[in-house]
Amino acid sequence: MVEQSMTINASPEAVFTYVADISKHGEWAAPGHKLSVEKTSEGAVGKGSTFRSVGHQFGENIDTVTITEFVPNERVVYESEGKAGLIRHSFALAASGDGVEVTKTFDPVKTKMPFTIFAPLAQLFSVPGSLKGDLERIKGRVEAG
Repeated sequence: MVEQSMTINASPEAVFTYVADISKHGEWAAPGHKLSVEKTSEGAVGKGSTFRSVGHQFGENIDTVTITEFVPNERVVYESEGKAGLIRHSFALAASGDGVEVTKTFDPVKTKMPFTIFAPLAQLFSVPGSLKGDLERIKGRVEAG
């Protein structure tokens, strides 16, 4: 598992509302991923909500994304399942001065070949920078309102 943290100058409610809506993931994902996400379940976003994600990192990737934990203004966990395997992502929020410290994690639970070979190297070299970039883009969007 890899994690990165950053303080965002906004309320926990504003940050949580933004990151918990997985359909907004395309707004803050790395531009090269060309990610689009659409909600596939009915009702408000919460535990059990599902999404279809289409990205373009190492070819086209179509994943099913499911929110597995949802604690308003504190924590959201979602799992993406597709040709790379099962990857768990989370956001944890904690009050920090006038803002909120956001910790984003990436945890490859069960990878498939050839990703199994590359996952350990990616966790050491590329994933930390990717998480930091995600948090910087989220910070920019949330702080801009």
